[in-house]
Amino acid sequence: MIAKGSGYVRGNREAARTRLTAHFKYIEHRSREGSLESRDDRRIFNKDLNVVNRRDAVDDVMQHTSTSVNYHKVVLSPGENEHVNDWREWTRDIMHDLEGAQGRELYWYAVYHSNTEHPHVHVVIAGAGQNQETSREEPVKLYTKDYDVLREAGREHSDYHFYELLKEQFQMLEDIERDVDRLVETPQPERDPFHPSLEDIDR
Repeated sequence: MIAKGSGYVRGNREAARTRLTAHFKYIEHRSREGSLESRDDRRIFNKDLNVVNRRDAVDDVMQHTSTSVNYHKVVLSPGENEHVNDWREWTRDIMHDLEGAQGRELYWYAVYHSNTEHPHVHVVIAGAGQNQETSREEPVKLYTKDYDVLREAGREHSDYHFYELLKEQFQMLEDIERDVDRLVETPQPERDPFHPSLEDIDR
């Protein structure tokens, strides 16, 4: 599981808004050549909605900035053995776990990409979130431990454990079949009629 920051934007809010608009436009419309993606696959989504208007996403993020950072940009990508069926729900589960770890309600928006060898999700997280206990708005900062939370959550909410269990069960079945084949192929000793077995002697 890969979870890495792809940058954060500080400073002038108007300039930050312009950059955020351009970022969303880029990740929405980046070339889909050679992929099976449709236009709907590239829709902006958040914790509640599968389709969010770009302007609404930009407005919401910019309404929740802090003096230290306007917003963070993060990329989430599961490992080869971490299968994901529903990318939106997977992202929501990961971000929910991050909210729990931080104790804040986060304002975030994301776009799913499958046009590369490694499918991934681009996430924008507003620079301020609401404290879950006090309801006060606080700066959102992402440290190494937060990226650890994202990685652990990404694996936990993928089908990794299910597929690992299947692999173990298939391996057990293969081992059993191999043992059975070995028994069938092993020639059994012929019984000599002139030399009684222990079983015959007991009789």
